[in-house]
Amino acid sequence: MKPFIHVRQDSPLLDTPVWLRAGNLTPGGVFTIHAAMYDNLGTKWESSAKYRADGNGEIDLAAAEPLAGSYSSADAAGLFWSMTPVPNAERRERTPLKALVTEFTLMNEGKVLASEPVSRQLVAPGIERLPVREDDLIGTFFRHAAGDLRPTIVVLGGSEGGLRESTAALLASHGFNALALAYFGLEGLPEELVNVPIETVGRAIEWLRGQPDVQMGKLGVVGTSKGGELALLSASFFPAIKAVAAFVPSGVVYPGLGRTPGSSWQVNGEPLPFAYGKVPDEVTADVQRAKRQNTPISWRDTYKYWETGETSAEIPVERIKGPVLLLSGGDDRLWPADWLSERVIDRLKRYHHPFDAVHNCYPDAGHSLGVPGMPTSQSAVSSYGNGMTLSLGGTPAANAAAQYRAWHELVHFLQTHLAGNPAAMSNSQRLGGGTHAIADPQM
Repeated sequence: MKPFIHVRQDSPLLDTPVWLRAGNLTPGGVFTIHAAMYDNLGTKWESSAKYRADGNGEIDLAAAEPLAGSYSSADAAGLFWSMTPVPNAERRERTPLKALVTEFTLMNEGKVLASEPVSRQLVAPGIERLPVREDDLIGTFFRHAAGDLRPTIVVLGGSEGGLRESTAALLASHGFNALALAYFGLEGLPEELVNVPIETVGRAIEWLRGQPDVQMGKLGVVGTSKGGELALLSASFFPAIKAVAAFVPSGVVYPGLGRTPGSSWQVNGEPLPFAYGKVPDEVTADVQRAKRQNTPISWRDTYKYWETGETSAEIPVERIKGPVLLLSGGDDRLWPADWLSERVIDRLKRYHHPFDAVHNCYPDAGHSLGVPGMPTSQSAVSSYGNGMTLSLGGTPAANAAAQYRAWHELVHFLQTHLAGNPAAMSNSQRLGGGTHAIADPQM
């Protein structure tokens, strides 16, 4: 019988586990499995590893320890998260939100024995994508073609600006309506993340109020990093928001990110107080040394010292009219999201906040938490402007594992607190649950 690759996935969604098994092999023989994929930006990614077939002539990636290759420990998702960009590979045209096809190839001594494609997608069937361009409201609304009344999520990206459609599309695939909302970085919005009006979120809420399939009593917000800061801030100002979840967030207002100094946010035209305490000389020297040596820069300690003692910049999270979920990495090197999230929990307790509040910290992970499904090989660092490299923390393996857990904690939280009946709502149950993935590595 011919060697084969068998792939099983309970759904085509990007956050569903993929089980891969090769069989009809020579017991004890050494074989290579290679994976190749083009992402939606047109970049080619590859990974590979060598394995020894077991006594039955099979290789089960969930149990097989790689002998060599792009990852080192048994992991069903190892060939996905360990992919790296292929230097000088021909770029393809951008294909936003299109299915990602990964080709698995089984080889022995350079000879191809079998191959099998796997298609994974962000958008489930029956989801409509509606661009929103009304005055200074810019977003993309993912709604269900059936038009049923549904809980709805506002999705806020980070310091990359623009729209984070991938998060909204995947949340919509789990049964919600979802609005990816831009708050800076696009035409008609602030150019920099400085003095951004939080009324942008308020206008989005009013727009959603006019949509016939939005269940306004079940409105949530999800943000990542600086978007997590804005999610907590917005939920404290707008009582229509009934649940808030944030990846690697801050519970204090920090300085804006741009050429113009000032707060990140404003309300009614007035900048909000921001944390900008004194930073010890040795911490500043470490940052400057990393810049000179062109090594990854960690801003963790700088942000921590900025916050110390700056109580006026704390977000009044006790005003939030619903439950709170915070997801962080214990090795976050960009800023101390783990520590900042604990500050949020402490404040909620201090003010006797009457709703559930949970902080899940993944000790070995870094800043790269969020949308699942892409390689994590570059998740520990990120290129920034002027040739700088930012340290994000964690390792590719740890970040992949944390991605799996954090994403499904998020989906479960939203289904529990907004849908009220996870079993009836959950596409993750109907379509298969689980993911191994990477977030966009921005704030």
